[in-house]
Amino acid sequence: MDTGNEHITVEKKKEIGIITINRLEARNALNRKMLHELGDTLTCLENDLQIRVVIITGNKDFCAGADIKEMNEIKPEEIESFCRWGHKVINQIENMGKPVIAAITGFALGGGCELAIACDIRIAGKAAKFGQPEVNLGLIPGFGGTQRLSRLVGIARAKEMILTGKIIDAKEAESIGLVNRVVKDEELMIAAEEMAQVIAQKAPIAVKMAKTLINENQEIERGLEKEINLFAQCFATRDRPEGINAFLEKRKPEFKGI
Repeated sequence: MDTGNEHITVEKKKEIGIITINRLEARNALNRKMLHELGDTLTCLENDLQIRVVIITGNKDFCAGADIKEMNEIKPEEIESFCRWGHKVINQIENMGKPVIAAITGFALGGGCELAIACDIRIAGKAAKFGQPEVNLGLIPGFGGTQRLSRLVGIARAKEMILTGKIIDAKEAESIGLVNRVVKDEELMIAAEEMAQVIAQKAPIAVKMAKTLINENQEIERGLEKEINLFAQCFATRDRPEGINAFLEKRKPEFKGI
């Protein structure tokens, strides 16, 4: 299906819509253009009466996070609007009237991990890696990670991942409840499509209502708003450019806490 997008492709298989993030040169890192494309694609599939389930995956990697090079060019006064746009798209996934399955291959880091945990079900290939390494850049998760991760894996596990910036493999992700299932990498899309087919055969109105009720029980709006504000505050610190420049220069950052 030709959507006119540069980095987001869509394939329809009967009742299933498959979104593939395809920006190989940047390990599918999210920039503003990709967020716009992803949001528009989700809207199209939401309005497509034939589609009952959506799968999000990536080419080689799921998504390595937000585009650090682009973030380094964003002015501090612009960062809140960037963060809000990311939240809008991630919230769109969570609040979509159709179930969304993440088929995770390779890296799902930072914004990529936040993209995955906004989906309703996560299936990972054995080689998948997960993490919220924003503290290494002098930042915090900015696309909902501080709120959704703790609800998914518990407060203690979420704090460990976020405060250490550690990256975990698929096996550990399954053991803590971050993903529903781990399969062989070559069987990932087969497993995701099989799951989607099962859901697609259920009553769509009942599925939508069930998803809505489960989401309403989370009550995370206040926390998400606070995350946006504190992410913008982190962006104004001196540690933020030190962290990002160290990442781009492939060296260890020297944070001063100012």
